[in-house]
Amino acid sequence: METHTPRDGFTPAPSESSRVSDITDHTTVSSWPPAGPDPRPRAGGRGRGFLAGAIVGGLVGALVAGGVLLAFDDGGQTTTVVRSTAATPAIISRPATQIGGESNVAAIIQKSEPAIVAITTNDGPGSGNGGAGTGFVITNDGYVVTNNHVAEGANKIEVAFTNGDTKAAKIVGTDPSTDLAVLKVDGVGLPSVQLGDSDATQVGDEVVAIGNALALEGGLSVTRGIISGTNRTVDTNTGASLVGMLQTDAAINPGNSGGPLLDADGKVLGINTAIANPQAAQNVGFAIPISRAKPVIDDLRLGRKPAFLGVTTVTVTRAAAKERGLAVDTGAYVSAVTPGTPAADAGMKEGDVITKIGDTTVLASADVQTAVRTRRPGDTVTVVVNRDGKQLDLSATLVQRPDQG
Repeated sequence: METHTPRDGFTPAPSESSRVSDITDHTTVSSWPPAGPDPRPRAGGRGRGFLAGAIVGGLVGALVAGGVLLAFDDGGQTTTVVRSTAATPAIISRPATQIGGESNVAAIIQKSEPAIVAITTNDGPGSGNGGAGTGFVITNDGYVVTNNHVAEGANKIEVAFTNGDTKAAKIVGTDPSTDLAVLKVDGVGLPSVQLGDSDATQVGDEVVAIGNALALEGGLSVTRGIISGTNRTVDTNTGASLVGMLQTDAAINPGNSGGPLLDADGKVLGINTAIANPQAAQNVGFAIPISRAKPVIDDLRLGRKPAFLGVTTVTVTRAAAKERGLAVDTGAYVSAVTPGTPAADAGMKEGDVITKIGDTTVLASADVQTAVRTRRPGDTVTVVVNRDGKQLDLSATLVQRPDQG
């Protein structure tokens, strides 16, 4: 773990370990050998950045030492976290999708913008704190998706549509571990977006970002770019590791948080969440892939508690496998098993490499989270692990995720 003083005028507080208590099924890609979980709790609450509430804890960073440096401004304290990750080649299986012809930028705007809302928040009378972000309507009766850090702790939330309508919104559910939130506004027949398939996207595909950038007057801002990378891991000051993130060079700014990253057909590929420090990097933004977000969104909208396995994992790379003497060079290395959880009851041990959960092949840590989130508490699932070169089929009965304290 390294610390770094960002060039935004903030002084970083001493960094904590990137490991956190296993409240959720964490997925990390820190240096080897992986350490155990840090039992110290992380501070919650809403972060403050370039524009209050626009990005997680002032979720700005720079590419440092091959990883992502995140500078957090939370109540006057700034924490920096450097994450080094092994390079992985971009998988190109088809020509990149391009925006042109009938699917031009104007057509994407016309199709999608009516369902995209500018969000403003207020933390309560006399607090002096407010925020600006973005969201998008997913149902005609008014369910809105945004980032958790946009909505969390807000006393009052309003959403503004591009037709001039402004509506009060209430929080239906939030999930700090994935930085997602679902809001609800009153209405019928509201315009809504179409959700795409982020699992099918690849580096080079053209995308459009629409959002409440810098809370500028005169309407939402539109930027265009490509998918620059996939499967990125970003840490936040809430202790969450956002895994499997899409990287884009479409300009993302404070205020874009919670807004959609759209494909050439105007469908949502991702939820814009983080940016790299523009003083140290240019056009490096991160979005939560919509295919990974869908199960969480469904849980929040329906008031369901997500399933829980109880492991902390690290993505296995060829270099890491060689260094650790592992028998497999892909999968999710189990760096910690929380006692009394389904993983522990199933006999999972530190040092195991998860290669499959149910019918989901696990190639990276993000796949563990995805496989668990698509199932319900009470489901029994087969977890295939490689232990010292031997394949074991373990049976785990998932439970309801513990509340985060």
